Amino acid sequence: MASTSTQLQEGAFLPPGSSFWKYDVFLNFRGEDTRNGFVDHLYSALHQKVIFTFKDDLKLERGESISPTLLKAIEESRFAVVVFSENYASSKWCLEELVKILECQKTRGLTVLPVFYKVDPSDLRKQRGSVGEAFAKHEGDSSKEKEKQKVQRWRNALMEAANISGWDSEKDGPEAKLVRNIAIHILKRLGDDGSSVLEDVVGLYPRIEKVMSLLEMGLGLDDPRIVGLCGMGGIGKTTIAKAVYYQIRSRFHASCYLPNVREAAEKHGLESLQKSLLSDIFSVPDSEIKIRNLDQGRSMIKNRARCKRVLIVLDDVDQQDQLEALFGNLDWFGLGSRIIITTRNSHLLKIFEVKVNHVFNIEELNHEDALELFCCKAFRKNQPTQGYEGLTNSVIHYAGGVPLALRVLGSFLFGRSIIEWRSAVDRLRQQPNAKIQEVLKLSYDELDHEEKEIFLDIACFFKGKSKDYAIDVLNACGFHADIGISVLEDKALVTITHNQIGMHDLIQKMGCHIVNEEFSKEPGKRSRLWKYKDIYDTLTKKTGTATIEAIVLYSCETKEISLSPDAFSEMNKLRLLKLSNVQLPNGLSYLSNDLCLLDWDGYPLKYLPSNFLPDNLVILKMLRSCLK
Repeated sequence: MASTSTQLQEGAFLPPGSSFWKYDVFLNFRGEDTRNGFVDHLYSALHQKVIFTFKDDLKLERGESISPTLLKAIEESRFAVVVFSENYASSKWCLEELVKILECQKTRGLTVLPVFYKVDPSDLRKQRGSVGEAFAKHEGDSSKEKEKQKVQRWRNALMEAANISGWDSEKDGPEAKLVRNIAIHILKRLGDDGSSVLEDVVGLYPRIEKVMSLLEMGLGLDDPRIVGLCGMGGIGKTTIAKAVYYQIRSRFHASCYLPNVREAAEKHGLESLQKSLLSDIFSVPDSEIKIRNLDQGRSMIKNRARCKRVLIVLDDVDQQDQLEALFGNLDWFGLGSRIIITTRNSHLLKIFEVKVNHVFNIEELNHEDALELFCCKAFRKNQPTQGYEGLTNSVIHYAGGVPLALRVLGSFLFGRSIIEWRSAVDRLRQQPNAKIQEVLKLSYDELDHEEKEIFLDIACFFKGKSKDYAIDVLNACGFHADIGISVLEDKALVTITHNQIGMHDLIQKMGCHIVNEEFSKEPGKRSRLWKYKDIYDTLTKKTGTATIEAIVLYSCETKEISLSPDAFSEMNKLRLLKLSNVQLPNGLSYLSNDLCLLDWDGYPLKYLPSNFLPDNLVILKMLRSCLK
C-alpha cells in the first residue's frame, strides 16, 4: 500500500548502503493517540527549523506488513523519534517500524530518540498495564509459531527502545517547551560545528526555506543547480548560506564551504582556492594536492569531481575569474550537485546567467524581527527593558533592518545605563559605528575612481532624486553616469525604484562619513558640503579651497547668510552649487566656470559675475531671484 507521507523532501534517493541520509528525522508514533496533537506540534517545530522530517500521514487501517516506502524512509533517516503513547503497543504497524528502526540503529548508524508521552517508561520496560494488555491480545491472535516469534521480536524491541535515554512529557513539559527542546537538540546534532550559526538568529528560518526552495531540493532533479545570494554588506548572505550548508551537507557525497573567497584570492591566489576545494571534496590535506597553475587546477576539479554529488558554497565572490577557477561548467560535478554563491555584485551572476538557476536578493529584516534580534543582543530577551523603549526604537531606526548593525549595536549597548545609551545614540547621529563601517566600506573600496565619485555625489546629494535628473547632472560633470549608476546598483549600493534613486541609510551615512573624514576639522578642504554649519562657516570665513566640488544646501529654512563678493574666489573646481536665503550686499565677483548645476533660490543680484562662462551649465534654477 503506498504511503501518503507529508515530508520536506530533498534530492533523489541515495544508493543502498550509502552513509548519507535523505531525511533528518523519521517519526514513529501511534496516530490515534498523538497525530492531531503532540506529533503535529513536534513536526511543526522541526519543519520551522528546516529539519527534513518524514511523517507518515496514512490514517487507514493497515496490516502487519510494513510498506516498502516506510522501510526505505527509515533506512534513509539520520534520527528516529519514537513517540511512546498509551496505545502505542496495540499497533502492530508501530511495532514493526520499531523493529526496523532498531535494526537500522545497528547497521546504518540511525540514532533513536524516544519520547515517553504520558506513559511511564518502566511500564514499557516491564510491559505491564495497557502495554501488557496489548501484547496479550497480540499473542491471543497468534496461532502459528511464526506469528508468536514476531510478537516476541516486538516485545524485545519495545524493551530495548524503552531503555534508551529520552524525554518524559511528565517531567520535561510543558508540551510547547518539550517540542522546542527536542527540535533544538536535533538541530544541534545535525549542525555539528555549524550549529552556532542557527542560535539566536531572528528571521533566519524563512530565508533558509526560501533558499531550499530555490535549490529545488524536493524535486529530485539530477542536473546541478546553482543559487546566488545577493545584497549589501551585513544583510545576512553569509549567515544564510552557512546555515543551509550545515543543514543539508550530509545529503551529498562530499561538501565544501569556501569562506571569504575575495579575501583568500587576494592573499593566496586562485590556486589556493582550488586546493581547498579539492581537499574538502576528497578529504585529503592541502599539502597532498599539487597544482602548478590555474588550468591544471580546473582540469583536476573537472576530471576528479564529475562523478561526485557535491554541495559547494562560495562565499563573498567578487570577480568572474574566481567562479571560472572553481566551476567552469556545471558538468564539472556529478548529478544532483548544488552550488550556492554569495556576492555583493549581482552583475557576476548575470554573467553566469546560463548557469545560475535562481538569484535571491536578501532584503532587510522587518521591524518586528529587527526589534527581536536587537533585544536578544541588548537585553538577552525579546523585548526592551522598561525605560529603554524610545532609545531602542532610535537604534533600530538607525540600523535599518540590517542584521549586522543590529547585532553589533545590541552587543555594544548590552549592560549599559540609560545615560550611556543616550550618549551612544547621539554619537551615532554624528558618526557611524566603526565595525559596521568596516563591513559596508568593502563595497566602496572595490569601486573605480569615477564610480566612487558618483557614489559620493549620490550619498551626499542625489538620494531620493530622479535617476534622469542625477544622470544629466553627473554626465555634465564629466562622469559616465549611466554605466556608473548601473555598477552601483549591481553592487547593492543604490536601488532604482520607479526611476528614483534609493540608498540604504547606513550606506548613505558611510558615504557622508567618507567625505567628512577627508578633513574632519576643516570643512573648507573637503570635496563636498551639505550641512548648514559647514557651509556657513566656509562661506562666511572664506575658508573654501580648490578641493570643494559641490555645495548643496537643500533646506530653505536656514538663517540668512551675508557673503562678501569673493566668497567663492578660491573654488575654481566647484561644479554643483545649490543655495537659498543668501544675501550679497556688495555683489559677487566670481563663480567657477566648471558649474554644471546652479540652483540659487532668492538670488539677490540682477546679474551673474561678468567673468562667469556657463559653458558646462546644464541646470539653471533661480526661483524668486532678481536675475535679469
